[in-house]
Amino acid sequence: MKIKMLPNWGKKMGLLLFFIGLVVVFTAVSNRESFCEGYNSYDTSISEKQNLEPILIEKWFGESTIHIFEVLTILGLLVYMLSKEKIEDDYINTLRLESYQLTSIIILVFALGLYAFSENLKLSLDAFATLFLMSYLIIFALKKRVY
Repeated sequence: MKIKMLPNWGKKMGLLLFFIGLVVVFTAVSNRESFCEGYNSYDTSISEKQNLEPILIEKWFGESTIHIFEVLTILGLLVYMLSKEKIEDDYINTLRLESYQLTSIIILVFALGLYAFSENLKLSLDAFATLFLMSYLIIFALKKRVY
């Protein structure tokens, strides 16, 4: 079965979109505050709150644009995933299918485990989508290395 895919240059474009979105999201004030809380072991005895100034995109366009860049990271991973390899053959298509199946099973078991053992865990959809796409790309790369 022939699968319609993006050309190989889509991999470069997908990586560019992913890293642009990743840099902007990681420099957001809320993410830097979360990092500082984790670094300080969420110590509530520290009375002064870190006063972090917005930088980059958040400074010019506001905090609401950060969501657009979160979507951009997922879109970049998706474009990368749907792009052709330099050498495209039936074995690569088989590897893609096997990687997708294995990733789906792993993520479903992981999500079921989270749901079963942690009832008050709040994760957004983009966390699961990013986890799925990253897992697929890692599994596909490992399977391709064996090839």
